[in-house]
Amino acid sequence: MDNGTFGEGSWIFGLIVLLGLFGGFGGGFNGNNAAMAGLATTAEVQNSINSAMNQQNAQNILLSSANNNYETSQLISNQNMSMMQQNNSNLINAIQGFNTVSGNIANGFASVSAQIADLGYRMDKCCCDIKTTLLEDRLLDAQTKLNQQYTAISNAEQSQYILGQLGTYTPRAAVL
Repeated sequence: MDNGTFGEGSWIFGLIVLLGLFGGFGGGFNGNNAAMAGLATTAEVQNSINSAMNQQNAQNILLSSANNNYETSQLISNQNMSMMQQNNSNLINAIQGFNTVSGNIANGFASVSAQIADLGYRMDKCCCDIKTTLLEDRLLDAQTKLNQQYTAISNAEQSQYILGQLGTYTPRAAVL
């Protein structure tokens, strides 16, 4: 803060030196000279010095207060920035978590859909297999009945043939 020899309150010391040289303290060139009667007294100079020192102290206090306010605002700003970064990080983590859950749900539903489609295919195949088996059983039953009918017809035809070959058959009574 030292801006020069007579800057910021140090001009008072320069005034004291000048007053001392020109008789303001009663020991100058013509001490107690009537021409110097309008000059400041020692008490007035001291009051002026005290006032200047008080002003300088007040300015220093105001500057210190302003610096403290600035540092406090910087700390608050840094804290806010840190909290915002933490909130952003938390938000990103939450979004990534939701995306992961959403992806897992979508994959789960895709798996369930695939399994349902496979189950439908298997049920359709099972129904087809059952229908085929039933039809095969009916066909087998029909073929069995057909074969039985062929056999019955064949037996009847053979019996007719044999009877036709024998002619009229009259059973004889048994002789005793």
